Amino acid sequence: MKTLQRIVLIVQRVLITVGVFLAAAVLIHFTAIDPTERAVSCDRVCNRADWPRICRYELVVEKRTFRPGSTPSTDNVTLTGGSKSTEQPITVSYYTVNGRYVGPTLTVCENDFLVVDVENRIPGESITLHWTGQSQRRTPFMDGVPMITQCPIASFTRFQYKFQADRAGTHLYHGFAGSERTQGLLGAFVVRSAYEQRQSPVLSALHNDPVWLVTELNGMLGVNGQRDWTQALNGTLNLRVRLIYAVAHCQHWLELEDHRLQVLALDGNVLDHNSTPSVSRILLHDGVRMDVALTRLTGDKIKRDYEIRFTPHETTSSCGRAVFRLHYDADRAAANDAESIKYNLITPPPPFPHRSEELQLDLTGTACGETMLCPQDLPGGRDQLPKDLQRGYDTRLEFTIGTRQQAGTGPFGEPTHETVRSVNGLTFAFPPVLMVRDPLANGALGAHCCGGQRPLPRSCQPLTARCECVHVEHIEAGHRVEMVLINADAAVDYVYHLHGQSVFVVALAGRPGTALGALGGQAGQRISAPLQRDTIVVRRGSTVAVRFVANLAGLWLLRDIGSPGWSRGLDVVLSVGTPQPDIPRNFPACRHFAGPRYFLI
Repeated sequence: MKTLQRIVLIVQRVLITVGVFLAAAVLIHFTAIDPTERAVSCDRVCNRADWPRICRYELVVEKRTFRPGSTPSTDNVTLTGGSKSTEQPITVSYYTVNGRYVGPTLTVCENDFLVVDVENRIPGESITLHWTGQSQRRTPFMDGVPMITQCPIASFTRFQYKFQADRAGTHLYHGFAGSERTQGLLGAFVVRSAYEQRQSPVLSALHNDPVWLVTELNGMLGVNGQRDWTQALNGTLNLRVRLIYAVAHCQHWLELEDHRLQVLALDGNVLDHNSTPSVSRILLHDGVRMDVALTRLTGDKIKRDYEIRFTPHETTSSCGRAVFRLHYDADRAAANDAESIKYNLITPPPPFPHRSEELQLDLTGTACGETMLCPQDLPGGRDQLPKDLQRGYDTRLEFTIGTRQQAGTGPFGEPTHETVRSVNGLTFAFPPVLMVRDPLANGALGAHCCGGQRPLPRSCQPLTARCECVHVEHIEAGHRVEMVLINADAAVDYVYHLHGQSVFVVALAGRPGTALGALGGQAGQRISAPLQRDTIVVRRGSTVAVRFVANLAGLWLLRDIGSPGWSRGLDVVLSVGTPQPDIPRNFPACRHFAGPRYFLI
């Protein structure tokens, strides 16, 4: 009987796997889907035995302006602030998605297929959308990097993203440029899984999972596009918050009145809940995505309202403080005593040398100590560091982030000073042709590329103060990679996001240039339970070592997310595998972006 059950189970898994691949083939290779087809909701209870759905969405992107101190009647932006009277009225630009500041939340199940039609209605501005946390397996050309994996979406044109959501967790879709991501061109992308909804002893008990997408406009914070936002609870106290923080140049402490916070997942990667302590507050950094369980302190009856506080870090005093509300249904709160309602029925946090109200979590890794936890103090989850990565690596990449001041002269003879940023002395610039279509050996592209064993482009010979080129590093498919990021800038912290791959943070060192050795060395701090991340902070004057297996062929960008535009020179393209994966024949080729060829007759 057991043998028969095993055979049935194996047959089921094989059929599901074959079905997924067939659906992927249909989705990827068919040129288009009926545009009149209406969207079907994919927000449902996930089940491994169910077939993946095709989830259809339409996103219309526009750009608007308003004058601080007045709220325009043509939109729903409620973030306003005072401004001093000047001769020239100050206006603030922001983006809307489907008419709203901050786009709609897209919720699907793991392995669902997304078909997203994006229409750019911004005059004179091109855009792309990146989907964080997704491997883009079989569809690396849907990663959303302009001139690397796709053509920019020009004004008043449309582009259709088609890919499989193969990594569960709290994710984000956003405009590629940093100013787009932090000014409204973004939205939550939630990928649920059968594991978290049915099998996980912790996550399955947390039925509510509201999204808190924190943004900033004109110096004031908002949640889900609202300044006067309130999280309402209708009597259900098992709460898991999906928090996304997209605020550039600021860091805020998150705390909830009379509650403790326990981080359940970072960047979609589940932590070890039995070993993760609860804390009184968490210091957030730009680009962080996490799941947090809220645990109410016992002793008093449930109040109607609790404060959700975002307090700026001491080093970013120019950023404003914001207070929102967690509101309980008054009737239910009055009818139930605190002792009869158990908030968050999960495994109690483990004992710790200090009381939980004294513990704080600094996700930037700046000030670690006995009562100040840092990311390296959080134990990894079920996706622990694989044994083959523990034994060593095949390829080692070392990137030194540097800055220098370049003096110049303005148009009226006034002296100017420009900050030139570079990685290994190379300032990243985007290529004139679409990289995913043109091989690196192509003359039109190869003349602009640098990095690895390639000679410097002509524009960099002799080496000038600014060597601008397409910085590319090649990695053999399947290689184990150790990547070391060295921040030689003593004044700025940098946040990096790696497209397509997740990495394990294996070692840290406090000063630039420190040799980390195989897994940290004597000078660096080796991390015993590495976290799996795709967005990491490289603090000023520090070194971070990460490891990953390059098992996804394609062009993947190591992205400095703090850049206000497409790039400020600190990006690197990781070219994994040769040759690159095939792309559809009808995929746009960006011929109108090809420089001088556009003017040839």
